[in-house]
Amino acid sequence: MHDTAEQADRIFAEQSIMRSGESLDVSLCQHSSVSCVRCCLPHIGGDSHLEDTKEERAALYEKSRQAYDVRYSGRYLGPGNLLMKFKNFNPLQDPRIEASKYEDSFPDVGKEEMERRFSERRRLFLTLYDSERPRRSLPLYMEAIQKHEGYRYVFEVNTGLASLFLGGCIAKKKHYQKGELPECQLLGFVDRKGRVGCMAHPLAETSCGYDGRDQVGFFQHTGCCDSAGCEASKEFPFLSRSAMSIFDRAVGGMSWYQYSRHATSVLVYYLRSYDPILQRLDAGGLLEALTLQQVVAFTNDLYDGWPQRQSSAGDEIDCMNSMDLLSTEIPLRERIMLIALDTRFAKSRFNAQLQQVRDYIDRKIETLRLFF
Repeated sequence: MHDTAEQADRIFAEQSIMRSGESLDVSLCQHSSVSCVRCCLPHIGGDSHLEDTKEERAALYEKSRQAYDVRYSGRYLGPGNLLMKFKNFNPLQDPRIEASKYEDSFPDVGKEEMERRFSERRRLFLTLYDSERPRRSLPLYMEAIQKHEGYRYVFEVNTGLASLFLGGCIAKKKHYQKGELPECQLLGFVDRKGRVGCMAHPLAETSCGYDGRDQVGFFQHTGCCDSAGCEASKEFPFLSRSAMSIFDRAVGGMSWYQYSRHATSVLVYYLRSYDPILQRLDAGGLLEALTLQQVVAFTNDLYDGWPQRQSSAGDEIDCMNSMDLLSTEIPLRERIMLIALDTRFAKSRFNAQLQQVRDYIDRKIETLRLFF
């Protein structure tokens, strides 16, 4: 099946706006002294936020789809359960926050239970792994840990347009006391400091320089770290230095568990969404004086009162969609911000309405300046 000319043009347009400009030398997977393992530990739990009961949400949906969208869309939980409001956008796929296709498919057993498993895995790994004979000893470790934990991981690859992720599945052998989990059993403490990661990674203290990931790991024969990941890790290096200053403050003192839950997806996408605002606050000397809670309160207020979310009846047919906004000549970060604010511009009045929302932001920042 061949793409039509229109599809090809759309794919080219999407690729061309993915990322441009400065890229910082930073990694979301390993930042400062903490590691994110969300892609290898997908049952760690999600961060989307829906208020009210299931019945109340269903009743509102039946009553008014528009009212439902206003109340529940664009609402995510960030560090410290901060409610962060923005519309997420991925030009190559429908909006998603999940770092894994398994997100919330398995119960989150909690930090203490996972750290107990990590400790036991490290102990068994160091007992059985022979750095002189890694190809022989790695299978011995996997056999022993599978017997110890009560489940066996079966490798499986999901490919095609329906899935951007490689995945695995649990074999039919189950151990209900220990749970049935989709994580790789090479995931554990990789050094004496309690850093979490793949024990067979060549940079891990446990592996002594040998790369055994593809031999027995989560994504056998597929290039583990090259094949697994999340969209947030691709966005992270392109955050401005202003946004990075907020990120560092937000994740300071987090454990691996908190970092994996809150540093990925929601926080990165939030900072990407409001990056132009953060840069302006920084340039005006306000950003350093504000706490994360105060910054989020400001952007949430901006989102709630955004004047260009609803189009008038006459503008509906003429309304610009996200790809229309991405194809404009305004700065890329501003385009993303306008999408995050769920902006509805009329094509015939784009320039005038763009100036209106820019003036609105100016007034909101000036009001904030009066208080600090």
